[in-house]
Amino acid sequence: MNKPFIALLLIFSLSYSEINSARLAVIGGSITASYTAIYLIYLREGWWAETTPFRFKNDSKYASNLDKFGHFYTGVIFSELFAMSYDWVGMSPFASTLWAGITLGFTQILIEFKDGFSPYGYSVWDAVAGTFGGFYAMGKRFIPAMQYIDYKFVYWRNNREYWKIGGEDKGGSLTGADGVWVDDYYGGNQTHWLSFKIGKMLPAGARDYYPGWLAFAFGWGITDEHFTKKWGSSRYEFYFSPDYDLEAIFRPQKTWSKNLVTVFNHVKFPAPAVRIYPKARFFPLHPWHGFSVVF
Repeated sequence: MNKPFIALLLIFSLSYSEINSARLAVIGGSITASYTAIYLIYLREGWWAETTPFRFKNDSKYASNLDKFGHFYTGVIFSELFAMSYDWVGMSPFASTLWAGITLGFTQILIEFKDGFSPYGYSVWDAVAGTFGGFYAMGKRFIPAMQYIDYKFVYWRNNREYWKIGGEDKGGSLTGADGVWVDDYYGGNQTHWLSFKIGKMLPAGARDYYPGWLAFAFGWGITDEHFTKKWGSSRYEFYFSPDYDLEAIFRPQKTWSKNLVTVFNHVKFPAPAVRIYPKARFFPLHPWHGFSVVF
């Protein structure tokens, strides 16, 4: 028996005394049923319908690597959900977040392995990004600095070039573009954010004079030049925006309400924003680009 397996078995055994076996069966069965349904209904006939010899894929230039942030964010959301589920089972906080990360890492590696036998190919960096996101919940609980920052995401279809060009199967030239919004990276349609909880960062004496719900976020996306100018020429764009800390607004007390707020706190809700690069622009209600002011 190898050492990594022994270590995992030891960690599991340390939390076993508190585990509710009936709840564990419910969670285990739910995860198995969900994975099976997703595979049979969507992945097998859609994503992996075409099979090829196994190959690795170098996608270091695809979507200016914004897709890696997408994989990370997926890991973030599911790490929180899995950790909440394992908490409910009765695991210790450390064990629940560790097993959440292990579950996400194992899932991401399996998905990429299956991708290796499809036209997509196995992307090592996709697997790494998703796995790192899987341990986000652990970081939030055990790294003090992460208590003051939330990772957020927002999507709004402002630019339609991606949908016009489509994928190769639609007569376009963007491999893998299938009209799925999670792959729609360009033209500011998809932005990722780090939201800083200023109210929690202030000294205790200053907190009474600051609205605790008011956070400030730094965001990033990519331009549409990939379509409108030269293939692969898109640049990163950066944003600054006020944000809402839902924990400070709702102050949840029950476990279920805390979990709900935690999940929604990973969404960047509409607010004024300034794009600071590549060209300064003010959006009264980002992510909507319908009305804006160019400086």
